[in-house]
Amino acid sequence: MTPPTTVRTHRELWDAWSQLWNGDYALADDILSRTIRVNIPQHGMPDAETLCDGPRVASWIAAFRSSFDDDAGITGELGPFIVGDYAIGRWVFRGTWQGGRPATATVAPGTEVEFRGVDILRFEDGRIAEYWLSDDQLDLYAQLGAIGDTSTVPDAEPAPGQLRRRVAELPEEAGRRLLLEQVLDAAADAAESEELRGASGDESFLELGVNSLVAVALSQAVSELAGLSLPRTMVFDQPTPRALADHLWMRLTHTHDGSSPSARDALSSLEIAASELTDDSDPDGAIRAELVKRLNVLLGRLDPAPGSGTGAQGLESASPQELFAYLDSRLKPAENAG
Repeated sequence: MTPPTTVRTHRELWDAWSQLWNGDYALADDILSRTIRVNIPQHGMPDAETLCDGPRVASWIAAFRSSFDDDAGITGELGPFIVGDYAIGRWVFRGTWQGGRPATATVAPGTEVEFRGVDILRFEDGRIAEYWLSDDQLDLYAQLGAIGDTSTVPDAEPAPGQLRRRVAELPEEAGRRLLLEQVLDAAADAAESEELRGASGDESFLELGVNSLVAVALSQAVSELAGLSLPRTMVFDQPTPRALADHLWMRLTHTHDGSSPSARDALSSLEIAASELTDDSDPDGAIRAELVKRLNVLLGRLDPAPGSGTGAQGLESASPQELFAYLDSRLKPAENAG
């Protein structure tokens, strides 16, 4: 195993672990074993086997912290007590919830929370080789109004009706953020990549490693999550997680039955929004560029090349092999596209 760049004592590793949980993600690759083993509760947590190195653990921590203010963090309450190559200590987490996870939360963003837990670390070759977590997750969920009582463990994903109501209750920015986190969670599950949970949402699905198989699985998962009928070419129509989340927000909030606004109404709204773009509101031209990109995608769907067989009806009736081939042709980098 490659030794860490700085040899730390067990106590220094414990302190660095706390700093990692408080947002210093750069520490992860230096203090965690390349083959770290993580032992965490089954409910409300990712698959522990996916948290197998520093970057993946850091992404998991970042995903948790993304629902809280920047000043949120853990403080040691008892210990650490170090015996041989093991250390144990109790901590308290305090922060202000900003919205997002868990999706079943019913309190307003800005709610202050506090909950406790116990960490156990095992050290080997100057790194943290194994981690055990026992925390009062039910207490946190109760403070966020995510469960009726502490005898009920909440589902990791909301039912479609719950998601629609939750989005409707939130301010627009918080609702869009909630949907973005749901999309990233679904993408992480479909791709079996924990790192996707910590993505910004502005990367393209291609940059996030979404291939044709993952794209189809993601489309099915998001359709079930939102209770909407979405095309299997969804990741091509909405090329980034944020674009997809915005599309879901429109579908879930603009009509009672989840259907899309009429094409003419949507086009009129787009024309008004485009006419209001100024150098002040779009100084780097990023909004214009994305608008042009997505309009070109829409044009390709409405007026496909003759004989391409890629119209909406053709895709919905395509075989799995034809669909995967089509998605692969769309998802591959532009420089390799023929």
